[in-house]
Amino acid sequence: MAPATAPPLPSYSCRQPPFSGDGRSRGVSTMAARVPNHALVLALVVVLATAHDVASGTESSSHTRSAEGTSGGNAPSTVSLVGCGCTPSRSSTGSLEGCPCSPPPPQACPPPPACPPPPPPPPPPPPPACPPPPPPPPPACPPPPPPACPPPAPAPEPWDFENEKLRALYPVIHAFKRTITSDPLGVTATWVGKDICASHRNGTAYKGFYCDFPPDDNTTLTVASIDFNGFHLCAPTLAGFIDAFPDLALFHANSNNFSGDLPDLTHLRYFYELDLSNNAFSGSFPAAVPPLGGLLFLDLRFNGFAGEVPPPVFGISVEALFLNNNGFSGRIPDTFGSTTAQYLVVANNRFTGPIPRSIFNVSGTLSEVLFLNNDLSGCLPYEIGLVEGLTVFDAGGNRIRGPIPLSFGCLADVDALNLASNQLYGHVPDVLCLLYKTGKLTNLSLSDNYFHSVGYHCLELVRARVLDVRRNCIPGFPGQRPPLECALFYADPRNHCPFIPHIPCDLPGFKPPAIAALPPGKGVGHGYGEGSGGGN
Repeated sequence: MAPATAPPLPSYSCRQPPFSGDGRSRGVSTMAARVPNHALVLALVVVLATAHDVASGTESSSHTRSAEGTSGGNAPSTVSLVGCGCTPSRSSTGSLEGCPCSPPPPQACPPPPACPPPPPPPPPPPPPACPPPPPPPPPACPPPPPPACPPPAPAPEPWDFENEKLRALYPVIHAFKRTITSDPLGVTATWVGKDICASHRNGTAYKGFYCDFPPDDNTTLTVASIDFNGFHLCAPTLAGFIDAFPDLALFHANSNNFSGDLPDLTHLRYFYELDLSNNAFSGSFPAAVPPLGGLLFLDLRFNGFAGEVPPPVFGISVEALFLNNNGFSGRIPDTFGSTTAQYLVVANNRFTGPIPRSIFNVSGTLSEVLFLNNDLSGCLPYEIGLVEGLTVFDAGGNRIRGPIPLSFGCLADVDALNLASNQLYGHVPDVLCLLYKTGKLTNLSLSDNYFHSVGYHCLELVRARVLDVRRNCIPGFPGQRPPLECALFYADPRNHCPFIPHIPCDLPGFKPPAIAALPPGKGVGHGYGEGSGGGN
């Protein structure tokens, strides 16, 4: 059997495809140059057949799908050589015909995937959450409940007291204690028990109450005085309290807050001192006071009393009478001259009218008198110079007119004399200034008046700063009123008062001028003409 002849090999006209940089294609071409042509052809056939089978196997599924998509007939098969740039084609006769290698058609790049929309910007960070409030502190231990008030001590039995008088005063004190609305010093806390007269034995109970034996009974101890000075107690009334102590001699209540009406005290046969100063009393002058003819000390200062002072007040046989710093008004009654007071103060009120000329009747009794800061007017009384023993006279801050009477030179015991801030005028008499040398004068104030000249001895006091004459009308002196103001004052006749050129006493070192004889029936009249009162 003749051997089968191999079918004619197809001819290839291939171009060397481009290679990658791995060197394998370069090795194949070098070997092909060394192998004989027939062997090379045979090897290529084998390689191609193998490649064809591989390609046919791997693409059969795709060819099948391609064939199914056509309308019929046999589509020419196409062999693609991997690694070679040629594409051999098989003809219908089964022969391989060479074809020129052509570069594979460029594969169209798939369209880039659509860019997804940019993600939305991240939401702003939430505001920082407020830190949770700290846990509440553990509850503080509640304050311990106040101790239960101990039951009130039982009231003392009648036989517990020293005597019947003290037993009768026990309910009076405790009734008043219940009316007290303010006790900042805790005074009433000592008002307990039966020992009302503890102070008599240097005890501390019942502070403010002091016991003694009455003048007519030296065996029965009782409450003789009540001293609440500076306790700052507040109660709406004293009625039913101080009038319930039958043997009370004095009641002092300075610097408290008592008010209301003063009860009738005329039945208190030993009562002689009443001090209600610096409290909250108001209204008219207390009607319970004038009948107390036996009072030796009356102090109503720094309250709200108002209206006129009843004339009988100056008939009380007091040694000290203090009515200052209230709202008293009206004229000072002429009974002023009947007072027995050594110390009399009516300053800082609203009194009007003149200083009573009856003041000369207090000669030898009155030591200090203060009229300052009222609305007194009229002429400065000549009678003031007749008051022997006067040590302090203060009438500053009023509207008193006239010259200084020469009788003032007789005030040998005066230590302080204040006539400032009035409407006095004329010449400051030397007899007054001589009291600095011959008497006891240490302080003389005549400022804020209308004096036009001073005597020789007065000039010495000005230089020694004993005499104050600022804001007057004295030419050449510093700090005086304007000349026009002085001229207008002197031109007004309403400001003028009569002048008495008489000194009613013998002054050492001073010879008074002779006084011309007056016509019959004419008297000096102290220089104020007719009419009562101290001024025109």
